Amino acid sequence: MTLRSVAARIALVCASLCAALLVLEVSLRAFYPAPIRFFHPQESYDFDSEMGHALRPRQSAFTHDRPVQTNSLGLRDREKAPYPTSGTLRVLALGDSQTFGNGLDLSETWPKQLERILQNLGPRPRWEVVNAGIPGTDTWQHEIVLERLLDTLHPQAVVLGLYVNDVAPSYDPRKGHALELTNTWSKRLAYLLKRSSLVTWFYYRLLLPWQSRRLTHGRSIEDRVIAGEPDESTERGWRQVERSLAGMKDRCVARKVMFLVAMLPRRDQVTGENPARGYNVRALAIAENHRIAMLDLLSDLSAAYRLRGTTLFIPWDGHNGAAANQVIAARLAPILVSETTKIGRF
Repeated sequence: MTLRSVAARIALVCASLCAALLVLEVSLRAFYPAPIRFFHPQESYDFDSEMGHALRPRQSAFTHDRPVQTNSLGLRDREKAPYPTSGTLRVLALGDSQTFGNGLDLSETWPKQLERILQNLGPRPRWEVVNAGIPGTDTWQHEIVLERLLDTLHPQAVVLGLYVNDVAPSYDPRKGHALELTNTWSKRLAYLLKRSSLVTWFYYRLLLPWQSRRLTHGRSIEDRVIAGEPDESTERGWRQVERSLAGMKDRCVARKVMFLVAMLPRRDQVTGENPARGYNVRALAIAENHRIAMLDLLSDLSAAYRLRGTTLFIPWDGHNGAAANQVIAARLAPILVSETTKIGRF
């Protein structure tokens, strides 16, 4: 066999492989949602000696393909005066990426949808809801954010969006971690590859579940939290959650600030694929033990899913979409309104 014939066969195999991949790409685009687009730069983070990472102040970036602007405090919101204006009730919204709004416009996040609902109720009182969500943070970090912002923004109410992956113990911050979260060369390469339906399908359907099982030696920590399976890692996380929630409530009570926790379920709980309720039961028990107001949003989001299906979520990555955030905001609004008289005396 000549060198030319070998080269021809290799070229034929490569061409056939490319054709097969192209057919798969087109087929997946016909049957699955379009891949997420990641524009450069994604939101950036700075090292924080207490929290590990914090959103970089005064940046213009993207979350997926949606714009992100942060203010001088490093919050995804407009600049805020230290005190709300006369006649305005300020609500501070804390949480992780579900509150920040990964992949969403700021107007689509539950804090800003809540603000619009409250504003539409009438001229008095006026409302503003500050989005203080930071992706990749847990309850102990939310406690730190609260401590800083209570005396910086002077809210009359605080709403914490609690998510299943917030059940985690604190850790010692590592200086390089913040810079590794986004915009490294490897992350940028991954963002580019994820524009392919084939790569996206492979990553979310096969690679990510396999990595999760491998790193946790079977079921993921999130799965064990939702199922209520007792083990040392999840128990340490729950002990931290209880300490942080109790500490947050005490800080709010000391300043006569309303404190409310919105328990956000995971996507597979909403769709009914995962019937386990260990996460919900444990969180509600902590709330009852410390007399913390807590709203479990599972039934509301499940009812919305039966009507609207997967439009509630951002395709592929599991974050709540604008429709789910509208449900969350609509449920929170009457609770805040019912406390208006009490808040107004603070």
